[in-house]
Amino acid sequence: MSDESDSGVKRPTAAILTAGCRLNQSESDALRHHLALQGVAIVESPEEADTIYVNTCTVTAHADRSSIQLIRRACRAARGPRVVVLGCMAERSPEQVQQVAGVAEVWNNEKKQAEIAGIDPAPVRSRAILKVQDGCDRRCSYCVVSGLRGEPLSVPASKVLEQFGRLLASGFHEVVLTGLNLGTYRDGETTLAGLLEKLLGSCRDARIRLASVEPDTIDEALITLMSDTRVCPHFHIPLQSGDDALLEKMNRRYRAADFRRLIESIVKVRPETNIGMDVITGFPGETDESYLRTRRFLAEMPVGYLHVFPFSLRPGTEQTCRGEPVPRPVARERVGELRAFSDRCRQEYQARFVGTVRSAVVETTRTALTDNYLRLKVTGTARLEPRVLVSLRIGNEDSSLTGSPY
Repeated sequence: MSDESDSGVKRPTAAILTAGCRLNQSESDALRHHLALQGVAIVESPEEADTIYVNTCTVTAHADRSSIQLIRRACRAARGPRVVVLGCMAERSPEQVQQVAGVAEVWNNEKKQAEIAGIDPAPVRSRAILKVQDGCDRRCSYCVVSGLRGEPLSVPASKVLEQFGRLLASGFHEVVLTGLNLGTYRDGETTLAGLLEKLLGSCRDARIRLASVEPDTIDEALITLMSDTRVCPHFHIPLQSGDDALLEKMNRRYRAADFRRLIESIVKVRPETNIGMDVITGFPGETDESYLRTRRFLAEMPVGYLHVFPFSLRPGTEQTCRGEPVPRPVARERVGELRAFSDRCRQEYQARFVGTVRSAVVETTRTALTDNYLRLKVTGTARLEPRVLVSLRIGNEDSSLTGSPY
């Protein structure tokens, strides 16, 4: 984007650095559009920016460290930019953020939402992320983010439909619906299933992907819609533990048997589904037996991949996360075992599709992402334009997935 206006006057420039989840990415996309509407030129490199906005995350201690690193990187930029910090870490620890030399302004979540409310996202990736929901009242014992983002709030379905239509009209062929607790979406009588049905009614040559959905919020209506070929057969459903006692301590609203039935129902309507799961290990009170129960449970599930997190005690959750601490070496060993298991599951899932043809959205001229969440290296001489949907035959070269135009 040029940093000169039509009159030749140099426009102010800004860069946006984002840590964390798809929800943060969607909010950064809305901020990008908000700034552009104000006449600000958006630049990729922080070194070229007059102002740098850092959108932070605080879900774990690692997320805190990553956010601080991003803030310091922004403050070290050669042009001495004005640095504005927003996001969940800015909401939780504004004093800590303000102490970083070079930070000019810290936005709490109320200020952030006031800036971007009602603004369409301006995605820079090949797939658009559309925020339809925010907030959570579940209060899982280990989670600090739900308290920072407030009670559940859903974007009116009419507004979602308008934004969705504009994204398709601007050339996007995949839209990812996201929220802090996406499955709690409700606009009057319209649930997430109802919203998805409305969107499918205006979606012909594009596809919809659901971001992470909590297992206790997935109902029969949503499962039925998962069979629609325009809904990507890739669902990320947080498990956290396969041990009922730990699920109770975590204040999760389901038990292992409920989770099993849910996954079986989804796979029944979409057998090719790629199921991703979050798992926390090292939670206080996780004994050898409870960890093994989780391992055995996972071994019986059609796992496509896992996101494995070592337990991270967050400020304000000390009273809800009481129990015998798991020694760090034990927790690290369990994380390693689960990640190795995830690698095997990913390889086994991918192997099922070698030789088949899948729909894929082009990310770059040489990479594409299939509907069932397989990232392919595009082969052949044809130049493919980002954002478009293509059919690719999946191959395997040197243990990496490839896709050749079909």
